[in-house]
Amino acid sequence: MGVNELSKTVAILVIVSWLLIGLVAYSFYNNLVQEYNSLVGKYNELAHNYNELRNRYFELWNNSFIHEANCTAVTIVYYTNYTTTQHSITLSVPYEKYDAYHEKDHPHWGEDNLTSSTNYITYNETIISQIVATIRNQTHSEEELANALLDFVQDKNYAMSVRYYPTTELKYPIETLVEMGGDCDTHSFLYATLMKAAGFKVLLLFSNETLSDGLHHVATAVHFENPPEHSISEYPSASFIYNDEKYYFAETTMWGSRVGDLPENFKDLTFQMVPV
Repeated sequence: MGVNELSKTVAILVIVSWLLIGLVAYSFYNNLVQEYNSLVGKYNELAHNYNELRNRYFELWNNSFIHEANCTAVTIVYYTNYTTTQHSITLSVPYEKYDAYHEKDHPHWGEDNLTSSTNYITYNETIISQIVATIRNQTHSEEELANALLDFVQDKNYAMSVRYYPTTELKYPIETLVEMGGDCDTHSFLYATLMKAAGFKVLLLFSNETLSDGLHHVATAVHFENPPEHSISEYPSASFIYNDEKYYFAETTMWGSRVGDLPENFKDLTFQMVPV
């Protein structure tokens, strides 16, 4: 092979090499562009979601009672129209009122103080009346009101909800609202208080048996003149007779269940009944 032919071969190899490098670089560039466009799309989606959440936050914040000095503000999300229409309410609880309840005796819950549990049904509180009046204006029947108030106290795994967590002492409804939760007895006291303020007849239910955690369960039962019409079919129904009147089971911790529904993990329990 002559010098000229060798030079041509080398030149061709160089050109081919540069073409290959160019193709690789172009492919790499295209991949970077696609990845960039994908990231831009995700960023725009996140920005859109952030703006929606921000707008929703201000909407929730503005849909509240007037905040007062020396108060703690508590916002709770709840649903009317049988868990289909979302609302929120913001309560201003005076520090002094919370402290007054917090400084009271708080015995451990047990069968020995079952009847004294009615002392925790503080239905004459102004804040309780505000909650009931607000939710009553957003509902269209006594059954919907009872279920909306039940939804209000149930644990939704939201930041702005009355959460379930174990407690060792009884709590007053004002404490439950400020502390945003408690045990099954805490939720039941709050619901019974709201329902009593709304004019319903209510029972506190104390289980004779213990659950898998070794603890007794506390729930409520609500008197309706007629059977509830909006119970969920997947749950069996449960009712109790007290003073010749029928009361329907209401689970205050499990979101989604309605008045009359008996969730699976409570179906083998029997209850003592305490009127409030």
